[in-house]
Amino acid sequence: MKINQPKIPEHLTSGQLQDLLHEEDPFLHNTSIVDSRIDGQTIERAQLTSMLIRNSSFQGAILPELFATDVRFENCDFSNADLTGISIHRVSFHNCKMLGVNFTNARFTDVLFEECICNLSAFVHSRWESVWFDTCQVKDADFFDCKLKKTYFIECNLDAASFDETPLKGVEINTSEFESMTVSIKDLDGCVVSSMQAIQFAAMLGLDIRDE
Repeated sequence: MKINQPKIPEHLTSGQLQDLLHEEDPFLHNTSIVDSRIDGQTIERAQLTSMLIRNSSFQGAILPELFATDVRFENCDFSNADLTGISIHRVSFHNCKMLGVNFTNARFTDVLFEECICNLSAFVHSRWESVWFDTCQVKDADFFDCKLKKTYFIECNLDAASFDETPLKGVEINTSEFESMTVSIKDLDGCVVSSMQAIQFAAMLGLDIRDE
């Protein structure tokens, strides 16, 4: 249960997200960005490496096939952003707003979401390895046809999340909460749940539970 944290140099050069708009091959490296916005902008195949990004906004941005390695996002707003086909490795998100983000076909390795709001986001067809959601809101999120390896939902709200066609073997949700969830019996096989959640799933599956 260990995740590899972003490897970010101690000394970074100051920059702005808008710098990506002026590059034929949009690329930022060893950069610190604070209070920057690219709301509604379209930037294809941008590359971010060894960066710290704080208090910045990507609202409604279209960033297909974004590649990011060793990046830490703090207090950023990605609401309604289109991040289709992104590939991120050793990336962490802290206290970020990620309402309705499109993560379709995303690839995540060693990724942490901490105290983030990810309600209504779509992780359809995504592929994960070593991914943590820690104290996040993940209500009404769509995890259709995902491959989730070494995935942990720690003290999250997963109410009304859908894991249709997504095997949950080895996925830990036992410290999280939900009132309802879309998942099949076969895909629940091997999922790590609490005793209370086991009763919830049994009720959702139509079992008649009686103590006597």
